Amino acid sequence: MSENNIKIQRGLWENPWGYVESFFIGIGLIVTGFFLEVFVASDKAFTMSYPFNIYFLVGYILVLFVLYKWFYTTQLIRWLTKVPASISSIVLVTLLVMIMGIIPQIPSQNNIINNLGLNHITSNWAFLLIIFQFLTCLGLISIKRILQFKWSNFGFILNHTGLFLALIAGILGTGDLQRLSLSVYENKANFIAIDENRNEVELPFAIYLKDFLIDEYNPKLALVDNKNGSIAHNDGKNLYLVEKGETYYFNNFEVKIDKFFPNAIRFGSRYEVVNEIGSPPAAKISVKNIENDSIQTAWISSGSFRYPYESLKISEDYSIVMTIPEVKKFSSDIDILTKQGDRISTVLEVNKPYKYNGWKIYQLSYDDKMGKWSNLSVIELVKDPWLPLTYIGIFMMISGAIYMFWMGNKITKNKE
Repeated sequence: MSENNIKIQRGLWENPWGYVESFFIGIGLIVTGFFLEVFVASDKAFTMSYPFNIYFLVGYILVLFVLYKWFYTTQLIRWLTKVPASISSIVLVTLLVMIMGIIPQIPSQNNIINNLGLNHITSNWAFLLIIFQFLTCLGLISIKRILQFKWSNFGFILNHTGLFLALIAGILGTGDLQRLSLSVYENKANFIAIDENRNEVELPFAIYLKDFLIDEYNPKLALVDNKNGSIAHNDGKNLYLVEKGETYYFNNFEVKIDKFFPNAIRFGSRYEVVNEIGSPPAAKISVKNIENDSIQTAWISSGSFRYPYESLKISEDYSIVMTIPEVKKFSSDIDILTKQGDRISTVLEVNKPYKYNGWKIYQLSYDDKMGKWSNLSVIELVKDPWLPLTYIGIFMMISGAIYMFWMGNKITKNKE
């Protein structure tokens, strides 16, 4: 009887364990995880923080080494180093990741989602158990190849060990990840940040805001339907910038911008340039009705938190309005004040964080009601001490892939 026929005729749970048994074990782990979520830990996501995650990592690697070195002949350990165990765990992890992509990872009104923990998959017991199986497979296989080292397996070792480090750093680092927001006003310092649960967190340094700056684009002109208030041209897109001397056409109307002031307030029948908080942009426009050559002249303004907007009604159906200026760039000129008495100056911009002592400091937002006159800057601070280990793992995977590609080309050339 052939080897294939023997494999086909073997019974369930007979050696060697195959894909059926592997998926059965994996699904059992997921069901167990959901049971724990419902009856044990549904009210709080599981995380592990320093120093317990360090103890766990060191102990876990030692246990894997002991299991392979002295218990490799057991059926369970042999199965964990075989392909069916790895493939089944990868498939089931992928399934849970797909659920994470479908279900928003935020508090839900659905009791089933909340009870099963489907809105926090990465800290869900079902995910942790199945990823633990996958990491155990990776760890045992990596130890096996390391102890039986051959240069031909070097790329394989880098790939698997790198993936092991990247995954376990991402999981164990969750408890140490800090993502805080800090609100600071001009000419003031603050060292009390807020976490995602609105708890106060004292920082090991303070941030002093010297100046908050906003650059804006010019406002835009829009033709508005008087009945429903919607923009009545270009489908609300590609509106015209307000610039002195420009002429634009809206349906049967010709609109010319005679004057434009970025900051102005009304004095009687006109606007004048001022440098006051809350002074909005204003423009003097002339609107010509092409059908009857009648001309209207008036001032319009987008308004601000301090002054009302002004528009020009050009017919029973339409009005010309000025939109609120869009923000081009905003930044914070800050000093980082350390406990040692140092003062570090830097400028924060969106997507240009400043790195300090393991923290990444981002420009997040400001008081949008005040607009360009805001004296408040909201800063985000992120600290992830496990991120370097994740990068090391990724670098090892890339290096392993390059090495395997190089070895493959070398073998092909030798055959030729």
